[in-house]
Amino acid sequence: MLKLDMLVSDDFVDAIAQKIADRATEIITERISSLNNLPLVLTREEAMNVLRCGPTKMAELMARPDFPVNREFGVKIPTHLLMKWIEKNTNWIEQNTHYFSKEAI
Repeated sequence: MLKLDMLVSDDFVDAIAQKIADRATEIITERISSLNNLPLVLTREEAMNVLRCGPTKMAELMARPDFPVNREFGVKIPTHLLMKWIEKNTNWIEQNTHYFSKEAI
């Protein structure tokens, strides 16, 4: 069996790492920008896109008593309340479970 040893210079590794970091920064910037440009009130479909969930999960969320849905002018989700709801529920998980501290096996 033929064994090939590959020698890679530090400059090459640094260049690849920089390209990965630059691309990751672009992706994060695009995502943050898209969140900052959301309308004040979201439709069901827009909220699904923000949460990256499907119609079944969105229906489950909208049926929850703590989920911020306004039905006074159609079914709408106030964007700032959705962000607060996400933070509140994420904090609850951190404070009440060990989900984020589990170690990989």
